[in-house]
Amino acid sequence: MIMKCLGFIAILIAAPFWAGATAHAETLRVGKVVAQNFGFVPLNVGVDKGLFKSRGLDINEFDFAGGAKQQQALVAGNIDIAIGGGTDMGFIPKGSPMIAIAVITSSPKFMGFIAGDDPSLKTMADLKGKLVGVSTAGSLTKWLVDRLNLSQGWGAEGATPVAIGGALGTEVAALKTHQVAAFVDAPAIGYRLEGEQAGHLLFTADAYLKNFEVFVIYAANSLVAQNPDAIRRFLSGWFDAVQYMRGHKSETVEIARKITGFPKPVEEREYDLLMPEFSTSGKFDPAALESLAQSFVDLKVLPQKPDMAKLYTEKFLP
Repeated sequence: MIMKCLGFIAILIAAPFWAGATAHAETLRVGKVVAQNFGFVPLNVGVDKGLFKSRGLDINEFDFAGGAKQQQALVAGNIDIAIGGGTDMGFIPKGSPMIAIAVITSSPKFMGFIAGDDPSLKTMADLKGKLVGVSTAGSLTKWLVDRLNLSQGWGAEGATPVAIGGALGTEVAALKTHQVAAFVDAPAIGYRLEGEQAGHLLFTADAYLKNFEVFVIYAANSLVAQNPDAIRRFLSGWFDAVQYMRGHKSETVEIARKITGFPKPVEEREYDLLMPEFSTSGKFDPAALESLAQSFVDLKVLPQKPDMAKLYTEKFLP
């Protein structure tokens, strides 16, 4: 009898600290800045494969059509975790109740310039003087257009960013009705339009930009104060999902397709393009942070570069 008791105690000690929590999982409200970007698919893979559930977490997902709406949800206390652009870090010095906790990717390859069926749009140079759709003012997509103009020396004659929202249907409608010549979003959208003979991917942003924290995970200050352990468990589940995705292409493609609705060949092309670019550590890169700080000034989000060390923490990383 004594030996049985000791054995039971040993099992309890050896079990993960969250094992007993799965029966009474905590709910985390997680917001994506947009639904369809492949950079955010680890959330859905983690949910589908039980990687968050095994850590005592239930995920309640919210999808926003741009950073402005996501910020409103944070201020209202409606989400606990925000998944969005690195440029959203610029809202923290202005009072946004959040802190950056992990990098999703530092590769601008996750963002593409998608053109319509205009046969004159074949290269980067063809965007000079054209209207290019972005999600909102002050967004990552807006900055990418501005940075394109700067990199090409186009000045006032460059591409003009036009806010059209981040919803896929709205973006494609703006393209097909020629409100814009192109828009900035996930490369797979270009692949899909190519299959429909309605457009194509012109180029990805890494063609002119290096070292930039493109996508970042944020935690609400209230969650940091009240339940920091939930943040650690969430990030542990996230990076386990990234590792799973690297070794399971077909399963990842099918999960991504449930979100995007893209045909299988399109999602397979996007997987091959972007999967190697995911961060497996979540650590922030100093050079990428410097580029990010400059973007805050360029977008007029902040009057000068902030102390970036105050905008993020790595203490929750697994």
